[in-house]
Amino acid sequence: MSHSTNAVERIVGKQYAGIKLRNYLVREFKDVLVVRAEMIAALRQKRVFVNGENTLDSHQLELGDCVRVDIDPLQTIRRRLHTLDLEMRYSEPGMVVLLKAPGISLPDVEWAAPALQIVARADSTLSGPDPDTEFKPWFAVNRVEKGVRSLVIVVDSADKQRAMIDHINSGHVLFRICALCHGNVDQNAVDESTTQSMKEAASKVIHSDPHKLSVEEIPCMFEYDLWLQYNRLPPIVFDHIQVKVSKATRSPTVGHLSLIEGTVAYAVNSSLVLRRYMYEMGYPIVGTQNHSRPLPNHRDKGALLAFVGITMPSLDRPGESVVVSADIPPKLLSVYERETKFYQQRRQKERDELRKIESTAPSPDPSAESTAFGTPAADIELVDGVPAAYISGRKHFCGFVFHVTPDTLIPRPSTQTLVDAAISLIDRPGARILDLGTGTGCILMSILLRTPGAHGVGIDISLAALGVAEQNRVLHNLEDQCVLLKGSFESFATDADVICHGPFDIIVCNPPYISAKKALGMRSVIEHEPSLALIADDGGYKAYEDIHTSLGSNPLILRKGGYAAFEIGKGMERSVRRIFSDWAEVASHKDAYDFLRVLVFKQPE
Repeated sequence: MSHSTNAVERIVGKQYAGIKLRNYLVREFKDVLVVRAEMIAALRQKRVFVNGENTLDSHQLELGDCVRVDIDPLQTIRRRLHTLDLEMRYSEPGMVVLLKAPGISLPDVEWAAPALQIVARADSTLSGPDPDTEFKPWFAVNRVEKGVRSLVIVVDSADKQRAMIDHINSGHVLFRICALCHGNVDQNAVDESTTQSMKEAASKVIHSDPHKLSVEEIPCMFEYDLWLQYNRLPPIVFDHIQVKVSKATRSPTVGHLSLIEGTVAYAVNSSLVLRRYMYEMGYPIVGTQNHSRPLPNHRDKGALLAFVGITMPSLDRPGESVVVSADIPPKLLSVYERETKFYQQRRQKERDELRKIESTAPSPDPSAESTAFGTPAADIELVDGVPAAYISGRKHFCGFVFHVTPDTLIPRPSTQTLVDAAISLIDRPGARILDLGTGTGCILMSILLRTPGAHGVGIDISLAALGVAEQNRVLHNLEDQCVLLKGSFESFATDADVICHGPFDIIVCNPPYISAKKALGMRSVIEHEPSLALIADDGGYKAYEDIHTSLGSNPLILRKGGYAAFEIGKGMERSVRRIFSDWAEVASHKDAYDFLRVLVFKQPE
């Protein structure tokens, strides 16, 4: 197959007089003979001329010589294609589907579509158009982002482009996209979501407590209609997205990551739509673009999503459907596997540290001097006036180690009595425990760790404390047994989020029970801990009264014959018994220091 050629001419200047031809080509024709192999090929094919004559590569040039190189347009096309990471995945007359790598722009794709076909014809020795006279870029149908690995539909005319866009807008073209998302994606939630439900959920969040969210976390479905209009998308686009969770893993930096595959219809720019959708669902795709969120240790541009398939009608064979597929890119999988590995390494390091701490954990000393708290002052070891647990961030309790921060009460050995009392009440497999004022979660989680098959819910009014409890839930692999919720003593029994996990067999609670008067004399013992977890109104009995009232508003929160076990302070038993006088007291327990520490009541029939 022959092609016309383009000639490039250069006049030898004074600085190159006496230089050999091959060296001159290297220096002055590097824009057209990019690699050495191209220069050698041009010399062998006699496409290099000096003053109109072919000559040897060792020819010595003189001032004013005219050096001409005939360039084969096909070779130029090959060279440019070589620099583009593109692959043809489907071809029919007038239409191709190309797989482009991140960094390749749409103009490059539109140029490459006919170029690949020209090269293919040349390689198969078939006759074809002269690339010098008939080579024109084609038209991309779907819009894709430069930083995204994409399948791009490209056609050879504006009419075909309009026809294919009409198919997309009619829902006849489906784009399949895999992505790595923040969070442990709830399959049921994405299955049941609709545009209307997402708008309602966003409205509730914005109008309830927007200050607890960062700017990036605030859902903005209230701008949804403007976004649709700007991007020329139909209002139903979110209602036709299907998301399937392939797998999920733990991440040491963001908690969870999920690998998903989303199917998008009615969208020319389908990756943009999926990115916005997952953001609104609360599982943003990993990336640096709008409506995505980066990983702290992965700051590459673009998003960790990639096209893995297109289902579309054929333009050449009306009535037939075409399926084009691509593999999940190794980079996306490698980030998933890396985060899994880092998490496992971090967990192993924590286990090693816990074993060291457990091996040196102190035992209770019954002879220690008591405080007004009813517990020995030595229970809270101070370092330069600061509790050692807050410095190390850990505290040993019930044979386990828990994360603690100044947002949580430091677990005391005496509270282990409450754990033992609750375990003694469990009389069936799969028992359900409700922990009121969970704090670090140490009470609930110690029960669950010592009672395989039990499940529990921990509630707390403090979001900061719940954050610490979440760390402990992950630390002890209790994600499948333990649920953490924001809630209060006053309303837990009528809280729908709590009720849906009941009815409960046992309620456990170590409420705040220090009166404001007693707190004044205990400043050195409790000054570093959150007062919300320690001090209560009504002489220290407010929490017990609120819990009793809440239980009375919905007795069905407990299973018939269920129990409520409370930790109490020194000398508080008479008043707590009075508050729960309509319940049957079934047990009382002393702690290791011989103080009455726990009262157990049974729900009235």
